[in-house]
Amino acid sequence: MVGRLLCTQKLARYFIDDVGGKKLHKRAVPASGGIALIIGVVLPIVLFDQIIINSAYFYFIMGGIGMFVLGLVDDLKPLGWLLKLLLQIAIITAVVVLGDLRLESVLLEHSFFRLPYALSVLISVVMITFLTNAFNFIDGVDGLATAVALVFILGLLYFQTPFSGVFLMCMAAALFGFRQLNREPAALFMGDSGSLFIGFCCACLGIFFLEADLNINNTQLDSFQQRLPVLLALFWFPIVDTIRVLILRLSRKQALFKRDKLHSYSSLLRLGYSHSRIVTFVVILTLLNVFGAWYLEPLLGVLFFLLIQVAFSIVLHFYLNNLIKKFTNSKENSNV
Repeated sequence: MVGRLLCTQKLARYFIDDVGGKKLHKRAVPASGGIALIIGVVLPIVLFDQIIINSAYFYFIMGGIGMFVLGLVDDLKPLGWLLKLLLQIAIITAVVVLGDLRLESVLLEHSFFRLPYALSVLISVVMITFLTNAFNFIDGVDGLATAVALVFILGLLYFQTPFSGVFLMCMAAALFGFRQLNREPAALFMGDSGSLFIGFCCACLGIFFLEADLNINNTQLDSFQQRLPVLLALFWFPIVDTIRVLILRLSRKQALFKRDKLHSYSSLLRLGYSHSRIVTFVVILTLLNVFGAWYLEPLLGVLFFLLIQVAFSIVLHFYLNNLIKKFTNSKENSNV
């Protein structure tokens, strides 16, 4: 009995996210939430939605499980960013090729572009890999990644994404339940096992949303070209924050995949914002982006509205940098 207890305690230590280094939390927190998330999503699918298991979506489900296992191994013993990235690409490529889960076309205004197969595969692998890691990168503030994923899934449900309703509802329910334990101060983290699984699922669901059968009636959208700006709006924060951090690292000649405190949420924490306030701020901006894509795109057109989204993100970047500079200068002056 004592030996079993010691073994359990030793195993449990692998799932504890300690403090120190570049980490933002101030106390050790269990990081095993990904196990609960995948059970809450996959188990009901296996029990109540056999159609998705026996369809072309089978590879999507297996890819999600593969991402979970990869994240779980990395939680137990860090693999290093290069090996982790290569394994992600291998899993994603298998899903894209075997499951034919691809971005096959681009619809802008009234122009329709059919992508060649090789280019379609390449773009799809890059897109899913980027979005998966973008979601993983924002998992640094209590409740932030969970809230972003929940808004994304609810958005797909509202805009009538032609995918398994059971899967989407189970994912929304699992995220909502996990949110209760992940809000500030978090009693549980999702860990890489959860963030990679959820990020991968959101990325693939984004392709399903873009590639939905054009004959399916969608009463929520005025036109099919609204899908791209709506999708970018729903996943706005992970995309913008990741691109911002990568540009900052390149400009400062820092390692692209080294943990640091250049993320937007890290800057807001330095400015004195609480975790819950940051989550509220991101959710509000996301909803504003979605409403803009929903109502303004029909008036302005896809390309012009995408430019507005880019300009909006650039303005926020410089505004945040300006706040950080003022905060740093005032702190230095007070220490003189």
